Amino acid sequence: MKYWVTNADIDGFRCDVAWNVPANFWQKSIPQLKKMKDVFMLAEGDSTYLAKSGFDAVYPWHMFKMMEKIAKGQRPAFGLDSINIENETRYPKNTIQMYFTSNHDENSWNHADYGTFPNEVHAPFAVFTQTMKNSVPLIYSGQEEPVLRAIKFFDKDPMTFKKLDRQQFYTTLLHLRKRNSALSADASFAKVNAGDPKAIYAYTRQKGNQKILVVLNLSGQEQTITITDKSLLKKAHNVFKNTTQTLTAQPQKLKPWGYEVYEY
Repeated sequence: MKYWVTNADIDGFRCDVAWNVPANFWQKSIPQLKKMKDVFMLAEGDSTYLAKSGFDAVYPWHMFKMMEKIAKGQRPAFGLDSINIENETRYPKNTIQMYFTSNHDENSWNHADYGTFPNEVHAPFAVFTQTMKNSVPLIYSGQEEPVLRAIKFFDKDPMTFKKLDRQQFYTTLLHLRKRNSALSADASFAKVNAGDPKAIYAYTRQKGNQKILVVLNLSGQEQTITITDKSLLKKAHNVFKNTTQTLTAQPQKLKPWGYEVYEY
């Protein structure tokens, strides 16, 4: 690992099956690497000891599995809160988690995201992965097209890009993350009561003077949204519509699997 830092000046490591390596190895190696350069260390795993052993980021497997259950209608939207509470006790403060709706394992073996978050179900969960606290997002190969099949794991399996139907969707989210510090991993997070908690998951992120509001309908039914927090009832930039609007306390409808993101 030192060789690659010295000879290639790499910025970090994504350590495969990191959970299957003893803690004492990471506890000895990561500090040595960081003395050479402030490398970013991502562990493929969610074990508590990985974050405590020096990794900057881990995989959020528990949250991903909860997202799948909510998408199937097996759990309510507020099921996400139980994982947030769990994470607060499992990991050191500000441990980053790499949120996703698909990755190489989940796509090849478990039908993500074309089977786990099919069609319009995908969008609100993708917004969640890009805007959640302590997060850095993963966009897996082909999701911008999207490639709606399992990509072979061990064999060459070319993808064809023609439609790029999700390109603008992901571009909008990535540009938001780049320009708005409210989506920094260490930005604050607060839940917002905006509707039926079984279906609606809403929250703010804020850092300094920059703030965003995210409202997600994690259900297959139209929902009524009512914003009562007076601090949010003012002019804001609707990120996906690219318009400026004044939010009011008047009830509004949000379509099945709908989403809204506002910048203040």
